[in-house]
Amino acid sequence: MLPAAALIVGLSLTTPERVASMTTPESIASLTTPESMASMTTPESMTPRLSADLDGDGKAEAVTASASRGAVSLTLEGGSAKRAITAKAPAPAQDVVRVSLTAAPLGTPGSLLEVSATTDASECLSVWRYHDGALTRLPIRGVGGRALADCATPRSGGSPNRGDGAAAWTHRWERPAADAPSVLVRERTTEVARGTLRNRETYSFAGFSLDLDPERSGADVNGVPIPAWYDARYYTQGGLQQLYARFDVPALRAMPSLVIESDRDRGIFNLRFRRGSEEIVAPVESFSSVRAAGTASIVARAGEKTVHADVRLGGDGSVPYQLRVDGLEPELDQLYGPAGAWEGRARHVFPSAADETVAEYLDGDWRTPQGGKVTMGADGAPPYRVRVEEHVYTLDFDHAPKGADIALLPTDGSRRGWAIVLAGPNGLDRLPIDCESGSDGSACRPDGSSERLRRIGARINVN
Repeated sequence: MLPAAALIVGLSLTTPERVASMTTPESIASLTTPESMASMTTPESMTPRLSADLDGDGKAEAVTASASRGAVSLTLEGGSAKRAITAKAPAPAQDVVRVSLTAAPLGTPGSLLEVSATTDASECLSVWRYHDGALTRLPIRGVGGRALADCATPRSGGSPNRGDGAAAWTHRWERPAADAPSVLVRERTTEVARGTLRNRETYSFAGFSLDLDPERSGADVNGVPIPAWYDARYYTQGGLQQLYARFDVPALRAMPSLVIESDRDRGIFNLRFRRGSEEIVAPVESFSSVRAAGTASIVARAGEKTVHADVRLGGDGSVPYQLRVDGLEPELDQLYGPAGAWEGRARHVFPSAADETVAEYLDGDWRTPQGGKVTMGADGAPPYRVRVEEHVYTLDFDHAPKGADIALLPTDGSRRGWAIVLAGPNGLDRLPIDCESGSDGSACRPDGSSERLRRIGARINVN
């Protein structure tokens, strides 16, 4: 699942590829040259020694590791090294630490050095590069560029489904082709409510780090791939027309909407329909995509009904912008799309109608009946809060007070909020309301008289 943030979807359409097939390196015993070497690992011991061409000059360096509590002492000698080079790698804090060294070939640039330090309770992994006479540790960067933790639960022993519900990661090196740089692959298998969840993360060498490669990473539950798609709610064409009219939000809430639940961490892949207070959840049983065409196909099951959804994707292939649903019932079998706005030839997509309302409707300067000015705008990242002058409110789009379309609820500990009635693109009525802490908008009570605000700069004002 992608972070809930507005983004620009370009006109070029692509889809996420399924996890790329990888070639497992051959046994080291069958290889003779540094260029064709697969990853070479020493047996686990307290003081392992590895000989490999790390800098690609054709001469092998020798690396020795010595384990101690909290650190592994590395010593590199020979090859192009004019003197012994030392470094410290992370290790578990326990007394008895087993260490293994692995050379992962990059091709002409030489090989990376992996240091694995393990105990029965913890495993620490670090990757190093020897280049220009220096032995440098490379960060392993996951989602959002965040570095992975140095140490984690070891890969050996125990059930794949541990007490906290998270399985242990295993790791290995693979080469997509005989002359390609090695990539680090992490995998884990977890039992979840739907069955067996398999996660795969591939990290590619990027010069000064190992970075997550989304194209070669993925997850599946019971063999069904789970796409990493933008997290949004999708509305029928009638619902979007109602939204953009800026009038009668309760009518919009009564219309069908759809969420694609694709959570790779929890093994969830569902189509979740909502119609008023009714919800229908259809677990996905089949998924396929065609990258070149920018399309995907979903087959899901809702009770005895088979649901088909044809999806068109935009941007980098992770943003569904059109879904055609068939197989449920006439009111739900419709064309769905996200709330958004066109900016030139690109479409600005929002996670929900509420976020679109804040960014595209409430945002701006408004004139009061007394001639004053009220400035409103989005605060933070989606789900947006609403800033009105110096005050910040949460937007309750689903539970407005009686007679209102939406509610602005206080965030400063006070009880004063606002009930909003939309009056077309350039007008709104606001009514002060009294709200108890922790309650939704429907529990707030009127606390004053309403007033009509008109958008400043609009060519046509409301009456």
